[in-house]
Amino acid sequence: MLAGMLDRFVYLKIGLATVLVFVGVKMLIAEWYKVPIWLSLLLITLTIGTSVVASLAKTRKVAAPTAEETLQEEREGADPV
Repeated sequence: MLAGMLDRFVYLKIGLATVLVFVGVKMLIAEWYKVPIWLSLLLITLTIGTSVVASLAKTRKVAAPTAEETLQEEREGADPV
């Protein structure tokens, strides 16, 4: 089940890369500025959450038309004889 879902997370790599860049910058500036823990957790959660939601929205499957909708479209598109 989870293996099939991996194809749907198209933006997850971008989100994780963004988190790694943030953590790296945070480590580099730690000597001069201490980023609050709550802010770090908030940014990480928002980044990963946004990438997952955006991925699922992009790869959402469109529902197939019902048989009734298909018949209605065929009737409307049929040439009268």
